[in-house]
Amino acid sequence: MVAVAPRPQFHSVETKLHALLREGKIPHVEDIGGRDVIAEAIPSLATSPLASEILSAVLRDVGRISADDATPWKELIKRLVQGATSDFVLIEMVDAIDACQQLPDGAASDVFMVFLQKAGDASGDLAGYARAVALEGAFRLAVTDRRMQLRLLDTLLGIQVSDDPQFLRYAAKIMGVAHSHWREAELVNMLRTLSECEGVAYEASFELGMAGLALALNEAKRDVATTFFMDSLLWFKKAESMPGATPEAALYGECLTLLTDFEEHKTEQELRKRSTVIQKSAFELLAWYADPNSPTWLGARHFQAACWNDLAYTLVSLADSLQKVSWWEPRVVIERQVLAAYSAGRAILKRSGDGYIETLIRPRIESSIAQREGQAYLLKHWLQQYQDHELVPEAKAILNGIDHMMADRPEVQRNPIEAATVWAPVAAVLSQVHASNETTRRVGELVANAFASSLENLSGGEIEIFNQCRTSVEHHPDHRDSVRGAKLFDTVLLWTVRFLGNRLEMTKKDDPSVAYLFEKTDGTLPPESALQDDYFCWLNTLSASGEIESTNIGGGRADVVLKTTGERIVIEIKREMKDATFDSLAKSYAGQTTDYQNISIRLGFLLVLDLTEAKREGTPHIRSLVQCRSIQRTGETESRQVVIIKVPGRRYLPSEISRGAKRLTTLGNHAAPQSK
Repeated sequence: MVAVAPRPQFHSVETKLHALLREGKIPHVEDIGGRDVIAEAIPSLATSPLASEILSAVLRDVGRISADDATPWKELIKRLVQGATSDFVLIEMVDAIDACQQLPDGAASDVFMVFLQKAGDASGDLAGYARAVALEGAFRLAVTDRRMQLRLLDTLLGIQVSDDPQFLRYAAKIMGVAHSHWREAELVNMLRTLSECEGVAYEASFELGMAGLALALNEAKRDVATTFFMDSLLWFKKAESMPGATPEAALYGECLTLLTDFEEHKTEQELRKRSTVIQKSAFELLAWYADPNSPTWLGARHFQAACWNDLAYTLVSLADSLQKVSWWEPRVVIERQVLAAYSAGRAILKRSGDGYIETLIRPRIESSIAQREGQAYLLKHWLQQYQDHELVPEAKAILNGIDHMMADRPEVQRNPIEAATVWAPVAAVLSQVHASNETTRRVGELVANAFASSLENLSGGEIEIFNQCRTSVEHHPDHRDSVRGAKLFDTVLLWTVRFLGNRLEMTKKDDPSVAYLFEKTDGTLPPESALQDDYFCWLNTLSASGEIESTNIGGGRADVVLKTTGERIVIEIKREMKDATFDSLAKSYAGQTTDYQNISIRLGFLLVLDLTEAKREGTPHIRSLVQCRSIQRTGETESRQVVIIKVPGRRYLPSEISRGAKRLTTLGNHAAPQSK
């Protein structure tokens, strides 16, 4: 509301209105003198700074009048709008009329024509911005009325490039929004003309980008849609490069580029760089237009931009997930990434149906999942579990697409749906004993279910460790170029980290065999063999290849060895009582650990029982207990890799830690000096 200090020359209507506004009251027509008094003073009241408040009072009461008494009220509304010349008064009038749901019959048409007349008045009596506000008022009224739309289009198409630049900038914006509603081709031609005008080029170029994007999303023919899409991208890039460009140009330009990058199978890192720019632009856009009283069409534009930002984030996350052999949280990945992106037009952009966007996204989703049997299995399993989910048709479409892809590409393995990588070795073994297809299927599913069940409680910390260690060694030739080497390393990494996670959670009450990990009352420390025996028993239940206390390896002793078809990996086990930092452990033991790698893969493990100090303040987090170190030996061009894993010993039960802390607090209180 606008409140202006009363002056002697104010009309009585203005004086009463000002007093009511100052008191925080909502004025009605009768409170400020009545309809007839206002009508008589229209020539002066319409140009008053309080004219919009007078109109609001009239609109507030107009819903209570009878149809027979509507004419004078309509005339009053029309004359108030007609006489307004100030841009800020017109802004408030447009908002008030747009919000009014009970205009008398014919009042909207009258006001619409007044707005059009003001917008088309190039005489100089009205400022360019005031005319632009009037044009927006006409647009808001015409949104749902076809007759008004045609009249507005006639006005828009009749605008001259020689008009006031400020007015032209807003007119270009209105043309773009009007095109998004009504798809009038002539508006695009008009925008192309304005894009060549200095001072209007940015607004016209951006709206041409939006128009091209709208045409691409609604075009059924792929080649035609691609032309519109690329044309739209060019206009966004052109707008982004202009002086005075707003964040929305960068947002849409980067979004469209990210879509093409996703289609071209660009990496997650490349996509993430663009996504960062998009998120920054989305934030700046909301900060740029933070007015809560913005018009509905502008709010819709902001919502649309937010949806495109969500799409970019989803595609980046999906690109990362599609690179993985399988998914830790399959339901989250499938519903929020795979299926959301597969139906991006409806699920993310909130459109009514599928379109061009899906043709850019779906091929990569289908081809990526087709190449990873574990992902295809999880998708099929999700489909069996959630048959009533709204995205079931999309899941079926992906699986059907994979089937068609396999039929068209016979060189690709044909069983992505009925198999998962976890049971491929089982299938190979069964093939040697000539097992039937049904037997292979049943045993394969049994192993897959058991394996998946055993890993369902993997923590985020364990997953992070897997990722870090795998990243450190995956380019090493003994992992990258050796199937057996990669298999051995990955197996030991998985089950050793699982061993660590299990022992961090286990208590003496749960399993007396882990008592060696806890502080003893007599102060004695467990031998190295305690960890060795515990670890071997754990590993031996998972693999029959473990050998304890193997000899003649590197001329010394290796605590545990895993072998497979000529290759082996060594897990050296030590206990440390002085310095258990990773630097110290690497310096003290890495040489011995890597020496076991002289004739097999140059990848190994060092498992250390940390007995350096009592863990009175609690057990360290699992993320701080594992590191992969690269050891470079003199005279060798390739490094050797050692994963160092610390198993905390001398631990206390949580209840004992709490009691110990209380005792320390009590002792501290007793030791504190008494205040005088």
